Amino acid sequence: MSLVKKLISVILTAVIIVSAVPFAASAQSSTGRIYPFISEVDDYFGELKDYIAEGLRARKKTMDITDFNISQDDIIYVIRSVMFDNPDIFYVDSAYIPYKYEKETGRVATITPQYIFKRSKIPSYIKKFNSASKKLIKGIDSSWSDYKKALVIHDRIAANCRYYSKGLKSYTAYNIIVAHKGLCEGYSRAYCHLLSLVGVDSKTINNEAQGHCWNMVKLGGYWYHVDVTADDPMPDTCGYVRHKFFLLTDSGLRSADDGIHNGYKSDITYDSDYICNSSKYNGYFFRNITSQIVYINGSFYYMNNKYNGKYNSALIKRNGSKKVLKVIKDVWKNSYGNSMNKSPCKLFEYNGKIYFNTKRKIIRYNPETGGFKRIFNMPSFINGDLVGVTCQGTSAYVSKANANHTKYSKVKLMKFYSKSKPTVLPFLKYTKKTVSKKSSFKLKVYYGSGKITYKSSNSKIARVSSKGRVKTLKKGSCTITAVRNNTKLKCKIKVV
Repeated sequence: MSLVKKLISVILTAVIIVSAVPFAASAQSSTGRIYPFISEVDDYFGELKDYIAEGLRARKKTMDITDFNISQDDIIYVIRSVMFDNPDIFYVDSAYIPYKYEKETGRVATITPQYIFKRSKIPSYIKKFNSASKKLIKGIDSSWSDYKKALVIHDRIAANCRYYSKGLKSYTAYNIIVAHKGLCEGYSRAYCHLLSLVGVDSKTINNEAQGHCWNMVKLGGYWYHVDVTADDPMPDTCGYVRHKFFLLTDSGLRSADDGIHNGYKSDITYDSDYICNSSKYNGYFFRNITSQIVYINGSFYYMNNKYNGKYNSALIKRNGSKKVLKVIKDVWKNSYGNSMNKSPCKLFEYNGKIYFNTKRKIIRYNPETGGFKRIFNMPSFINGDLVGVTCQGTSAYVSKANANHTKYSKVKLMKFYSKSKPTVLPFLKYTKKTVSKKSSFKLKVYYGSGKITYKSSNSKIARVSSKGRVKTLKKGSCTITAVRNNTKLKCKIKVV
């Protein structure tokens, strides 16, 4: 360091105050805001944005930005713009980025990023993030229109993720793409990131009055609102995807009156090009669909959950015209005998084939042959009905409802060990059982193949034979474990 620089450093240190960027705060009114503030930030601070993004990707501890001569007011918007424009920089705490500034001039001197992962391990997280991102855009190529890309990615996120709040990771694209859970900010950033990988332009919206984020997507020269979070409603059920907030106009968003978009208005103060006024997609087929929509060989496939009345579902193929492939006439009822007013049949696609649930079955449809095959039939001793199905990676999950359809449980059902055939995972008839001492019962394993081994955690309370016959000896609790296909199945036993 030169003598002049040393003197400057000493002078700055004497007048610098430490502050931080409050990510949720705003010097503007509480309306829907587009980050970055369109051309304003890019035109005036584009070079600084690139410098900060480069420093964050290099995981620098501190960045000297004195030469950029930026004020405290402006650094807030620049850093927001950097974080929203670069969702792949998920490892930085975007809610707290301390900076130092000169007290007399207000000019910012340095910023000190805070990392939410251990810096030495960030490369491994980036590798996981990139790998999971590629899987979520698998099959999408340049021949697809931007509309099809936006629809399929919207549905893949909503079908595979759940709204979840715990820690700073919940706000990141990483948690949505890798862990399949997060908050609205994470949904929005993940959607932006995946769209960028397939060449679709998008921005992030933040309704500061309601504390909610969503996206704007550019299709055919026009901007549209897309809210993936709102289209993945709670409670989470596998494969439940709405399209109520997909490709909306400004007026369509305002008319939703749902509590999270209230007060939104286009921020024309900065750039009127971001008004959403094209009604092209208002009457499109997807608007009332509540299942995932998949795109295979030029055709859309989805479930119509109110086909021909309230209770029936139908697997639909759409390629210009609509074709009904199969009608499901199951009726879902709660323990009081009341019928649900909408069928909960859902679907997913794996390796070019479609899998969907009925009330107690999983059925596969092959678009090439037009054939249907039952993959799973739920045993009669299991209470509750299937209310959805989805796929994450190489595993398929189902949602199962309780008797009153008030609670839903997510269960891993199938594993795709090869491209041609899914394997239904083994499971026990009992996972919990209360029995009297000096009694016996058979612990049966359903599905799967190959040898089964059994083991008791406490053979003084209960023993188990090589064929699964459990014999209780005295009062207490223990766990019987059965292993099949490297899958451990446990039954907790209470002897009374």
